[in-house]
Amino acid sequence: METLNSSHAANTSGDNASLFSQSPYTTVEIVLIILVAGSLSLITVVGNILVMLSIKVNRNLQTVNNYFLFSLACADLIIGICSMNLYTVYIVIGYWPLGAIVCDLWLAVDYVVSNASVMNLLIISFDRYFCVTKPLSYPARRSTKMAGLMIAAAWVLSFILWAPAILFWQFIVGGRSVPPDECYIQFFSNAAVTFGTAIAAFYLPVAIMIHLYWRISKASRSRVRRDSRKTSGTSLGEGPCHSQEDGCETQNTCIPSRDAQEEAGHEKETEQQNGGGPCMEESLDQVDSTADGIHASTSKDIAVPTTSQKGSDGVKKTNRTQPPSPENSTADRQSLATRTLLKVTKQSAVAKWKKKGISSREKKVTRTIMAILVAFVATWTPYNVMVLINTFCSACIPNSLWTIGYWLCYINSTINPACYALCNATFKNTFKHLLLCQYKNIRTAR
Repeated sequence: METLNSSHAANTSGDNASLFSQSPYTTVEIVLIILVAGSLSLITVVGNILVMLSIKVNRNLQTVNNYFLFSLACADLIIGICSMNLYTVYIVIGYWPLGAIVCDLWLAVDYVVSNASVMNLLIISFDRYFCVTKPLSYPARRSTKMAGLMIAAAWVLSFILWAPAILFWQFIVGGRSVPPDECYIQFFSNAAVTFGTAIAAFYLPVAIMIHLYWRISKASRSRVRRDSRKTSGTSLGEGPCHSQEDGCETQNTCIPSRDAQEEAGHEKETEQQNGGGPCMEESLDQVDSTADGIHASTSKDIAVPTTSQKGSDGVKKTNRTQPPSPENSTADRQSLATRTLLKVTKQSAVAKWKKKGISSREKKVTRTIMAILVAFVATWTPYNVMVLINTFCSACIPNSLWTIGYWLCYINSTINPACYALCNATFKNTFKHLLLCQYKNIRTAR
């Protein structure tokens, strides 16, 4: 977010006895502004607290994707509590009444949090890009620890970039040039500096995010075409496999076994480790061929066990047990083939169901993130366009447009929780359970 332009401050001449004596608004307008701004602040705070609580209490929302959204919600919550209310005081009163120290602290918090929001959006974009373009190698390195380090890096870098410059610039240059009744960043008094920060803080990140999502869309279309040509399923005798449809939601490994009990145990272990079962995607032709193979193997000669006994005359006598009747042997082979066919068919159906669920989760994640990015671009673009215009024509932007543009940047923090709820049914249902105090099944709500 860019500078609080000095045009926000009203003319300070006159009597300061009344708090609103210098306000550019009428009493009715002041009441209306306070009501609207207060409502937006309340909605922002409640919405982002709901997001954070939902991720905390619902195990189905505790994924790497949502940890990034948790960080974004923290930034939006700070904006709703601090930035919105202080800015409302500033524009309603018509001057800055809280002194230079509070002004600098507010600006430092505002810029650090806003930059952290942009950094979190960049992290989310890169994460989604690698999930789609490197579905085999990237998930192995994608962990909760890695997500925590990336989130911490985003906040620390934002703090280093903005806080020292805002708080100590007046000491670096040898004095404070910002009037006591105004509040803006001192080194933003130069229009060229404002232009440069707008490029670095908004236009460059947006360009990167748009490029990444163009690549994601291109890779997704290519994958759909490739999957349409690919034969369904894999051989029962293959080694480990990963489904590209899984993306980063789960890492499914399928190592089919020859023994049903070992296979069930391995499936359980894989589910515990990766959050999903093995991906058995055999086609019906393979099922038939497997059953035929088992049928053929059982149709071979069956070794007939023998027993040896020593008779009373000391001569060994060999008693050959009676071989099973052909009818029983055929029935056993058919029963074994039928059980194997049903078992493999069931595994195939379960695999398809799981794959469908994984694909659905991936679509929900992509929809949510796309909605967040669209909301970000739509709400931040007007202000940053005005910043560019102001560089070449400082008198072209009226004060009312500056105020509306700056408030739109804040409203982005109000919109984000709505994006989660509208695009992700799990978030929506968890929000509903929290608001209605229905805590019984909230930990596993979907």
